Amino acid sequence: MYIVRFHGGLGNQICEYIFYRYFEELLKKRDPDAVLRADLTWFERNCKVHQGYELERVFGIRLPAADYAEIARVHEYYPRYHKLMPLRVLSRKFAAMKNAHNKPTGEHIYDFGESCYRYNPIYESLDTDKDWYIEGVFCTDEYLDRIKDVVLKELVFVPADNDEDIEILDRMGREESVALHVRRGDYSGTVFDVVTVDYYKRAVEYIRERVKDPVFYVFSDDVEYIDKNFAFLGDRRMIHHSGKSSFRDMQFISGCKHKIIANSTFSFCAAMLGEAEDGIIIAPAKYKADEDIVMAREHWVKL
Repeated sequence: MYIVRFHGGLGNQICEYIFYRYFEELLKKRDPDAVLRADLTWFERNCKVHQGYELERVFGIRLPAADYAEIARVHEYYPRYHKLMPLRVLSRKFAAMKNAHNKPTGEHIYDFGESCYRYNPIYESLDTDKDWYIEGVFCTDEYLDRIKDVVLKELVFVPADNDEDIEILDRMGREESVALHVRRGDYSGTVFDVVTVDYYKRAVEYIRERVKDPVFYVFSDDVEYIDKNFAFLGDRRMIHHSGKSSFRDMQFISGCKHKIIANSTFSFCAAMLGEAEDGIIIAPAKYKADEDIVMAREHWVKL
């Protein structure tokens, strides 16, 4: 049995799903009788983080989920999530007791750090006589390149469900629309807080030199920051969906012809899923302060 762990926000989930589909196709060649499952239990224990598990709600994707017994067999027993604190405490104690006596049969691949930003060839040579538990983020388009024709047909947003959104998406398709994504919120003061206003100024200048009559759509969770620092844009259209509708921002960014993205998997996936043949995509030249990583496809502009 093979189990791939899913966790994080929508951008991470998309990267994980692309890897999952790549790995599924690989197994069909190497181990046709293999059982592949998705570990979705992280979303039970982190139900208030971001918007929870979104692949099914946003794209209609249903994954075969591993149950607790299967996870315990391959990796370790996770505590079930309970809304009541006393039950959560008891569940954690029970999980600890079970793990003390549990002897998983599987090998654990912890694919984080620099390896999660590039294709990892280790999956092509896994011992098919063993069980494997795989976790990572897989923030690279190198897996997409191997499965692109399949996943781009599957990663299609559910249609907009109100007249205003439908009208905006239609207008974006008719204009030289430029999505400009500024992520603040949980990034402020962290290792991800590396993208400056100067980056956006240079990106806007790059667009204006090459695109006639660009129309800028600004996506951000910090309107006050935009009002204070982005006067250089001139006329702009602010868009921000929140709560369970926050995925619409990804859909709208994807729907713009050109894109100036932030250093986030949300932004990366929005651009990746909406590449126009004659569109320009600009990405930051640095992803994190503590790693020399660029999250961008090879043919995108890095500033």
